[in-house]
Amino acid sequence: MNAQLEGAVQAIAERVALEQGVELYWLDMKTSGPRWQVTVYIERAGGVTIDDCERVSRALEEPLDALIDHSYELEVSSPGMDRPLYTKRHYELAVGKPIEVRLWDAPTVLVGWLQGLSDEELWLEDESGAMIPVPFGAVRSAQVIESRFL
Repeated sequence: MNAQLEGAVQAIAERVALEQGVELYWLDMKTSGPRWQVTVYIERAGGVTIDDCERVSRALEEPLDALIDHSYELEVSSPGMDRPLYTKRHYELAVGKPIEVRLWDAPTVLVGWLQGLSDEELWLEDESGAMIPVPFGAVRSAQVIESRFL
C-alpha cells in the first residue's frame, strides 16, 4: 500500500460520503495477512445509522474495485461515541465533551472537558475546574470519553 493509493481512496471516500449525506470522519487502510483492510468511518449530525453505513459501503464498492487491484475487505462504520481525535476538525467537534489525552513525554493521562483550542494548543478543564493548556505537539493520542459519563 502506498500514500498515493491511500490519497486516491480518501478522495473517493470523501466524495461518496458527501453524496450519501454523511461526512468522512477517518479512513484507515492496513494489511491483514494477504488481504487489505479498508475501514471508512463516517459521521453526520444526529448520528450514523446502519442504513447510512450500508448505503456508503454499496456506493464505494464500484469505484474502489476499479482503483484497488488487490484483494481487500471494506468496512464502513461510525467512529463511535468514544471516538479518537486525529485532526483539528475532530477536536473542534469535541469542544464541550470529556476527553482523555495521552502525552508523548509523560506517563500520566489527562482527563477533562475540552473547552477550546487554537492552532497551537487545546484547553482542557480538569475536575477541579483548572484550565490546562496542552500543546498539540505534546499529544500522543486523544479520544472522546463520553460513555464514562452516562
